[in-house]
Amino acid sequence: MKPSSILFLDRALRDIALLSVAAVWRRASRNDVNKKTPGEKGTGRSMLRDSRSQVYQLLPQPLKVLASELVFKYSGRPYVYHDPAVHPAHGLPRGVVTFSIDFELAWGWAYAKGFSREDAVRIGLHERSQVPRILEKMDEYAIPATWATVGHLFLERCGGGENGTAHQDMRRMPHFENEYWRFTSGDWYQVDPCTDYQRDPAWYAPDLIAQILHAKAKHEMACHSFAHGGFGSYCPPEIAEANIAACFEAMEPFGLKPKTWVFPGNDVGNFEALAKKGFRTVRSFPVERAEISLPIRRSDGMWDIHESTPIDLEGKGWHLDERLARLKKFVDKAAETKLAAHIWFHPSLPADQMNGLLFPLFRYCAEQREKGLVDVLTNDQLIDATEAALTKEGKL
Repeated sequence: MKPSSILFLDRALRDIALLSVAAVWRRASRNDVNKKTPGEKGTGRSMLRDSRSQVYQLLPQPLKVLASELVFKYSGRPYVYHDPAVHPAHGLPRGVVTFSIDFELAWGWAYAKGFSREDAVRIGLHERSQVPRILEKMDEYAIPATWATVGHLFLERCGGGENGTAHQDMRRMPHFENEYWRFTSGDWYQVDPCTDYQRDPAWYAPDLIAQILHAKAKHEMACHSFAHGGFGSYCPPEIAEANIAACFEAMEPFGLKPKTWVFPGNDVGNFEALAKKGFRTVRSFPVERAEISLPIRRSDGMWDIHESTPIDLEGKGWHLDERLARLKKFVDKAAETKLAAHIWFHPSLPADQMNGLLFPLFRYCAEQREKGLVDVLTNDQLIDATEAALTKEGKL
């Protein structure tokens, strides 16, 4: 048999073997979540995550990669959610691409399962080294983004109190454990070095924030909690409010009053506290199968903004050409439907993903914008565009 025939047979058998996995995945995706309406509350996000995760986690890494490719190919993604009852009937004047960036440094990994404090510092320093290059590319392609920034990064320095405890005036997060984090002993701020950005640059970043604010591309600064503490059911409302207040205090010297909140770990909760503190937008969405969509106005006056896809890839063996083609489909679908693709990532992306996915995607978005097919907006600008379209139709 010719080598080309063997390769064809191998690929065919691989696809046949994994189609059943794709079918199970699609059935999980169509769970009760699909029946939810924008006003509904409940556990749709966790139901979907759990049902798909049970299938996905059983697979070895090579099959995870192949299953992901097949699911995208055969399941009709990216999924479009357009409800004329809550969205502009004909979408926006053009499709929109918006990027949000979870800017955390070491704080994002301090209590992540499977990671040590040393790992957190290493990742934080890697992220720190890449931010200037990301900003440079965003300036090159005129790509604005929403930087969801941990409040502690705005500090030049901090110190311990009389007993050596960092931020002792802050209310303390109770111990908890969930899918991503394990915080079951000690104090949340026990990882804080209580120094400054020059001695411990993995925990502070006022210099990088200044670069973001002075970039040619006009970015939005959003909140990502003060020290990457989650806002789920384990977080009491008074702690959530104190956390938000600490973010505002840290951002005030930069002349910032953020409008957008991005939940650490995408673990949503404490919406009442966020609305009370004046936030306009939260990265959350009541309809899980909504990869291409538009924001939805909440009953508390805030806006829910959907997530389309992350850029970050976990594990080895991913085919970057396939992933880049997939990301471009999100842009193309946004252009076709005149809705929005909301893509997010961490600046700690591995270098191959940054060079092979992120920067080529920036270039593609700029090309599609030059053709008049899409606009590239911040999260807050997307809300402006959606409000304007709804107002024109008399829906606001």
